[in-house]
Amino acid sequence: MSLSPRIRIALAGSALVITAGALAVPWYSSRMLAAGLQELALEHSKGDLRIRNLAHEAGWLSSSGALDLEWHNQCAEDAEGPTVVHLEYRARHVPDWKGLTRFDWSAAPAGEAATGVQQLLRGGKLTGTGHAGFDGTFSTEMQLPELGMVANGETLQVTPSGGRMELGKTALRFDWVFERMALRGNGNALEAKHITLSLDLKNRTVGTGRAALDIESMSTTDVTLQGLRVSSETTERGDRLDSRVTESVRSAQFLGQNLKDLVLEAEVKGLHTASVQTLSKVFSESCGLQNATADEKLQMRTALKKLLLAGFSVGIPKLQGSGNEGGLDGNLVLTVAPAQGDEVLLASQLSSSGHINIKGKLMQPEQKAFALSTGYANEVPDGVQAGFEYGAGILKVSGKTLDGAMVQLGLQKLDAWIKAFLAGESLALPEEELPAVAPSEAPAASPSAPAS
Repeated sequence: MSLSPRIRIALAGSALVITAGALAVPWYSSRMLAAGLQELALEHSKGDLRIRNLAHEAGWLSSSGALDLEWHNQCAEDAEGPTVVHLEYRARHVPDWKGLTRFDWSAAPAGEAATGVQQLLRGGKLTGTGHAGFDGTFSTEMQLPELGMVANGETLQVTPSGGRMELGKTALRFDWVFERMALRGNGNALEAKHITLSLDLKNRTVGTGRAALDIESMSTTDVTLQGLRVSSETTERGDRLDSRVTESVRSAQFLGQNLKDLVLEAEVKGLHTASVQTLSKVFSESCGLQNATADEKLQMRTALKKLLLAGFSVGIPKLQGSGNEGGLDGNLVLTVAPAQGDEVLLASQLSSSGHINIKGKLMQPEQKAFALSTGYANEVPDGVQAGFEYGAGILKVSGKTLDGAMVQLGLQKLDAWIKAFLAGESLALPEEELPAVAPSEAPAASPSAPAS
C-alpha cells in the first residue's frame, strides 16, 4: 500500500525538522561553551583567582582551547609571581544521555613558581574526562600519575591516584583516593595507606556541607594509627550556622600503649550567618585586617557586635578514649545567650559547664588521692569524676557552690574592653584590680608569740 502524497510530505517535513534540530544542538552547545568561557574569564579577571590567556577555537561538532589559571597571594610579604596552572581542553558537542558536551582536558603547573611541582609530577599532568549536564552541572573524572621527589636526603613517593568532581550552580562535590604515600629520610619514616578525601558542599559560598579525610592506616618510626578520620559538617538553620569538627582514631600504638576508640568533637552552634559572612569577607580582603580601611573596620565591628548580641555556643561535646589501664570521657560547653538589649554583656550572657570521668588506672593512686583531697573531684565506681557549672554569677564545682565574684569581675572587665573595641576606641586591656576583701572574709590573725 502506497502512502498518500500528503502523508509523504508530512513525514518528509518531520524528518527535516528532526534533522535540523539534531544539527542545531551541536551548534547551540558550541555557542553556549564559548559564551560561558568568556563570561567566566571576565568574572575572574581580578582578585586572587584569575583566568588569563583564554584561547578558544569554536567549532560545530568540536571545540578546543587553552587558558591559564592564576592564583595571586595578595597578602604575601614578599613580592612573588602567581601560581599558574596551564589548562588545555577539547570539547565534543555531540549530546548523549549524560549531557550536551563531553570534555577531555589536562592541566600542568607553569610559570616561575612551578619548578618544585613539576619535579613532583615528573613531567606528568593532571588529566580528566567530563560532561556538561543538561541541568548546567559540570562533572569530571580525574587522574594523577605517580608522584615522587628526592630532596635534602628525603624521598617522597605517592602512588597514582584519581577522583571525581561535580560542580553545580551552588554545590560542589569532590572525592579523591590515594592508595599509598611514603616519606623517608634523615632517620625518619612515614607511610600512609588508602587515603580518601571527600567534600560535599551544598552551598560553597556559605560553606555548608560536609568534608572528611580518612586514612585507613598510618605508621611512623614511633606511632601506628588505624582508622584515622577528620571530618567536619556545617549546616544552615534559618539565619544561623552550626559547625562540627570530629577527629577520631580506631586504634593507636605508641610507647608501649594501646589506645582505641579515640574521639574528639568540637562544635559551634547558632552563629549569625550574615555576620560570619561579613567577617570572612573583610578578613579575606584585608589580609586579616592588616590592610583594612576605616569602612572595613567598621563593618567588622558591626558584624562582631551582631554576632555577640545574637548569641551562640561553642564547646567539646565529646572527648573519649580507652587504653590498657582504663579510659576517659568528658565534655565542655560555653554558651553566650542572646542579649536582652543592644549592649554586649557577657557577665549576664555567658554560662558554661563541663565534666570529665577518668576510669581504671589512668591516674596513679597518689594522683587520685590528691584529686579527692581537694574536694573538687568525686570518687565513682572504677574512677574519679569532676565537673563544673557556671551561670548568673554562681560557680559550682563537683556539686559544691563556690564564690563566683572573681569570674564576674573578669567578665565585667572583658565587657568594658569589648565595649571600647566595638566603639573603635583604645584596645588596651584595663589594669587588673583585685576586689577588696570584706572584714568577715579576711583571714584571722595569728596569735602573738609569747615574749621570751
